[in-house]
Amino acid sequence: MCQETCLFKHQQSIVDELKQDLKKITEIDDVDVEKKLNDLFEWLQISPKITTFRVNTLLTDADKILTMLLNLKNINKSLSSISIESKLPELIIIEAKKCHQEKEMINHDNEAVVDAACGAAVLRGSHVFAPGIMGLTGGNINDKINLYADITGLSKKGFIKKYDNDSKKYLGYGILRQTRNEIFHEGNCGTGLAIEMIETISGLPQLNETDLPDGFVLLQNFPSIICSRIVDPQPDDIVLDMCAAPGNKTTHLSALMKNKGKIIAMEKIKSKISKMKNNCQKFGCKNVDIFCFDATKSVNNQITNENNNSLLEPPFFKQTFDKILLDGPCSVLGKRPQLFNKITCKELRAIVPLQKKLFTSAVELLKDGGTLVYSTCTITIAENEEIVAWALKNFPCLKLNPARQQYDSFNLEKYPVSSGYPIEDLPSNLADNLLRFGSENNTVGFFIASFKKNT
Repeated sequence: MCQETCLFKHQQSIVDELKQDLKKITEIDDVDVEKKLNDLFEWLQISPKITTFRVNTLLTDADKILTMLLNLKNINKSLSSISIESKLPELIIIEAKKCHQEKEMINHDNEAVVDAACGAAVLRGSHVFAPGIMGLTGGNINDKINLYADITGLSKKGFIKKYDNDSKKYLGYGILRQTRNEIFHEGNCGTGLAIEMIETISGLPQLNETDLPDGFVLLQNFPSIICSRIVDPQPDDIVLDMCAAPGNKTTHLSALMKNKGKIIAMEKIKSKISKMKNNCQKFGCKNVDIFCFDATKSVNNQITNENNNSLLEPPFFKQTFDKILLDGPCSVLGKRPQLFNKITCKELRAIVPLQKKLFTSAVELLKDGGTLVYSTCTITIAENEEIVAWALKNFPCLKLNPARQQYDSFNLEKYPVSSGYPIEDLPSNLADNLLRFGSENNTVGFFIASFKKNT
């Protein structure tokens, strides 16, 4: 099946690469590898069945947000259930109603075609904005219109006919809010809301944090919320968020610390700093300092920290931080839904050396007795379990914390998570401490490992 389902631009080479990756699992045979890969490909191409809001507890609480959500137009028609989790008061989970079949919805004369990225966003609950539209047959304002995604990117901008291509994927239907001339203004991309979605095949509600007061909530993936909880920052901690952009986990850490202690958020790319600062300001985070700095060069090897924490700017003294979150660069293969992925094997393999450099810096910056959480939004063993095995082998000071046990304490039985895969140098008793969100789980792909640094 995986060869027939064209999820990747470089399909065969990526399939071969992922097969070799899965073969690293202890005592797995070729039949199981093929089944896991087929299940993975099918899972990656469909949307998660839940939408999660993280409530900013610095400014409001979940009960108030729940009331606001239930008062939104047509919200009750768009979900099967909405819940607040008692052990995680910042978490609101909305479950999708049943998925629709294409034949149940296609009954409108005109159609629009969007690019694959826009199509994936629509299936997660977004409306359609003008820059994402590739083609539009016509229609008047307020007309109902069918929406398709051009999976492989062959449609030309401004296409006026119905798009006849095998790679076209039906997404749902919505109401046209701009004319064709406004969307393709003099050959340029228009701006603003172009199609207000009514129903999609994913069944997820069309919701956005902009429907609620600014800074009160964030649409954030379930595992990302769990990740900050695994860090478990305390109000008197000094915390490092190593690769922090766009600052979503940073603001969560700040709320968990009740705006006390200190968070250092680093980001290498200068253009991302402004958005990080805006996010922290919007969320009322007052204990965060943001630096544009390469985290691989963040260790000051010339001096040591002799109980002097006043110089909290990079490069840092060794053993400066109580908690470190390394949610670093990865292949992002856990994103769902994926309609078409252009990653190459060369790009896939190039990430691991960078992850190891970042990890090495993190270990040096962590205090004895401190916690280092390593996370990715991908599903490969090379970027996840193999990094853990490498870390335990190369840094004898590190031991795995029981992240799985920590997750179980949140009482989220309705949303089960898997343990890590056992591989060479990472037996089952160690892999059981890891959190792997994969094809067995109903969210995006993600991985979390928590380490304690011993003296």
